[in-house]
Amino acid sequence: MNKYIKMFALAVIATVSLQSCDSFLDLKPSSSVDSANAINNVQSATAALVGTYDGLQYYYSYGRDFVVYGDVLTNNVKASPTNSNRFTSEAAWSWSVSTADFGYYWNQTYNTINRANNIINAKISGDQTAVNQIVGEAYALRALLHFDLVRMYAQDYNFTTDHSHLGVPYITKHDAAGQPKRNTVNEVYTNILSDLGKAAELVTKMRQVAPYTLSPNAINGLYARVYLYMGNYAKAKEYAELVIPKYSLIPNDKYLASWGEEYTSESIFTLAHNLVDNQGTNALGYIYIEAGYGDLLVEPKFPALYAEGDVRKGWFVNGEAASKKDNIYVEGKYPGRGTPGLDNYSMLRVSEMYLIAAESAARLGDETTARKYLDAIRQRALPTAASTTATGQALIDAILLEKRKELAFEGHYFHDLKRLHLPIIAATTGTGALGQTIQPGDTRLAWPIPQREIDANPNIATQQNPGY
Repeated sequence: MNKYIKMFALAVIATVSLQSCDSFLDLKPSSSVDSANAINNVQSATAALVGTYDGLQYYYSYGRDFVVYGDVLTNNVKASPTNSNRFTSEAAWSWSVSTADFGYYWNQTYNTINRANNIINAKISGDQTAVNQIVGEAYALRALLHFDLVRMYAQDYNFTTDHSHLGVPYITKHDAAGQPKRNTVNEVYTNILSDLGKAAELVTKMRQVAPYTLSPNAINGLYARVYLYMGNYAKAKEYAELVIPKYSLIPNDKYLASWGEEYTSESIFTLAHNLVDNQGTNALGYIYIEAGYGDLLVEPKFPALYAEGDVRKGWFVNGEAASKKDNIYVEGKYPGRGTPGLDNYSMLRVSEMYLIAAESAARLGDETTARKYLDAIRQRALPTAASTTATGQALIDAILLEKRKELAFEGHYFHDLKRLHLPIIAATTGTGALGQTIQPGDTRLAWPIPQREIDANPNIATQQNPGY
C-alpha cells in the first residue's frame, strides 16, 4: 500500500467501517455519524475512497479468494494431499448453499459496493475536479465489483439469447428497508457499462505514478474486459487498443524478476500490499508456495504446455522437502517481497489487453492483427519462437492457450472457459487423476446465492439458482 493510502487509514476506520447485518444487501455504516454527513468534503471523500480500495484487499476478495477461484475450478491446479481444508470444495466441484466461501465472497463484495455507494451518493463540497475524480473512481469500482459478482453467481452473459436469466442485485444506494431482487444479467451489464461511462467522464487523470488507483487507462481496460465477456468483439478490441500503446511489455530478461516488484511497466491497476496490510498467512501467495500452506499445487501436466526455453517455466519449482519433492509449486509468480505471501496483485496488466485484442481481432476476421498481438506475448516469453501462421479456429485456439499460459494463477481461466461454453476439466484433491468434466450449462457454473441471503431477503428467497 502506498503513502496515499497510509495517510488516510485511520480516517477510513472512523468514517466508513461497516458492520454485519441480516442481509449483506442492507449494510449500515457502523459510525454514529450518518454517511451522507460523514462524507461531505474532499478530505472525507478521499478517506472513504481509500476505504473502498481497502475492501478489495481482503482475502475473501481480490486479496486471495477471487483470484484463486479462476484456477482452482480448472485443471491448472489441484489441491495438495496435505491441504489445510482451503478450496477443497471448489477443487472437487462439490458444494451447497451453505458452503462458507460463497457467503464470504458475496458479503465482502457487497460490503465494498456499499462503501462506493456512500461516496457516489454523498454531497461533497470542494474543488470540483477533485470531487469528480473521487466519485468517478467509485463508479468504476462499483462496476468492477458487480461484474465479478455476476460472473460468479450467474450463468455467462450469452447463456440466454436475450440475456434475461438472473444475475445479481445491482445495488446503487443504501436502503435500510430495501430487499432487492436479483436483476437480470442484461440489466447488470447495462448498469456496469453505465457506471463505467460515468467513470470515464469524471476520471480525467492518474492521481499518482503508482498504479494503485483507477485511471482513465484502467477504465478503458475494464471496458475491454467487459465487452469481451459480452461477446462484443469490436468494442473489446477498440478499448484494448486504446490501452496497449500506453504501456510496454516487460522484456524477456527481466520478466521473472518483475514478479517480485511492486509494479512494472505493464501495470494498469495493481492491488498493493505492504507489511502492515498484508493478509499474512491468508495472502494469495501463501496458498501457492511451499513456504506457505502450499494448499494448491500445479497440476503435473500443466508446465508441459510451455515450450523449452519459455521464461515462464521459471514460475514452477518442485518441493524441497523430501515428502514434497514431487509437488510443483508456483514460487515464481508469487515470490513475496522478502516475506512469504507479500505480493501485489495485478488487477489489470497490459498483457491481458494484447490477448483481448488478439482474440477479438481473430473473431472479427482480422487475422494479421490477431497474430501480431499474439506473437508479441509468445515471443516475449520465448524470443526464438517462430511467428504464428495459424488461421481460423486454430488461431483462436492458439490465442486462448496463450492466455491460459500468460495469465495463469491470476484468476482468468475458469471465466474464459465459462464465457465460451467450453468444457471444464475439474481439478482434484490428493494425488489421483484429474476430476470430472463440467459441461457447458452445468448448474454449478452459477454459484448458489448464500443461504444467509435467502433467509433474510424474501424477494431473493424465490430466486435461488437452479440445482440448489
